[in-house]
Amino acid sequence: MSKPTILVVPGSFSPLSAYDPIIAGLESYGYTVYGIELETVGRRDKAPGMYDDAAKVAARAAQLADAGAEVALVAHSYGGLVACEAAKGLAKSVRAQEGKQGGIVRIVFVTAVVPRVGESMVDIMGAVTQDYVADQGEYLVITDPAKAAPITFSDLPPAEAVTWASKLSTHSAVSFGQKLTYAAHKDIPISYLLCEADKLVTPEQQNKIIAGLEGEMGAGKSVDRHPVKADHAINASQPEAVVKVVRRALGETV
Repeated sequence: MSKPTILVVPGSFSPLSAYDPIIAGLESYGYTVYGIELETVGRRDKAPGMYDDAAKVAARAAQLADAGAEVALVAHSYGGLVACEAAKGLAKSVRAQEGKQGGIVRIVFVTAVVPRVGESMVDIMGAVTQDYVADQGEYLVITDPAKAAPITFSDLPPAEAVTWASKLSTHSAVSFGQKLTYAAHKDIPISYLLCEADKLVTPEQQNKIIAGLEGEMGAGKSVDRHPVKADHAINASQPEAVVKVVRRALGETV
């Protein structure tokens, strides 16, 4: 049985390069992996929104599905919202009913924010209030990497954490208020890597998100849960753990 093709969906403020260790790790086990550079990260003439990110992921997933591929989305943090929105109409089960081949066969959420339909990132996490983030109109900007580092990159040595935090970019402000329109978990199997030492999306918030998903999945169904003692930026601190969880979620014995 061939392995699914993987699309990696980054978190907010994050360049795709921050996920290179995960991409390389999965490729070393024979997976074909593509990363999505979010439209909302980095300045543009007009700030895109979450729906633009979702459209970009959906276009790539549809292209792969139309070629017959099974697709898995690996979505970190804000990327969880994007992945859900992007999956609309692309579940393998949905496409099969339409006589189409391929499609999304699993979403692996990595300490991800997954609202219910009609909810936004802000509805789940609250407004951005960190003193190291400034609102500059259409964009939110990390103004002090030294303050961001011990929150987002709390598992790394201080100097290394600041180096990572310095690589964070701007992020479109409007994206955090845009509402989810599709409950992907009703059509697509899901897994959740729960980061137990996360100071940004806390374990309490992650468990609440998982409970919300399970509350809508129907009797006898549950989220495939994978707890790891890790900070929010597990892509930087423990990429090998992400690779292991993804492989397990996709049916490998690890």
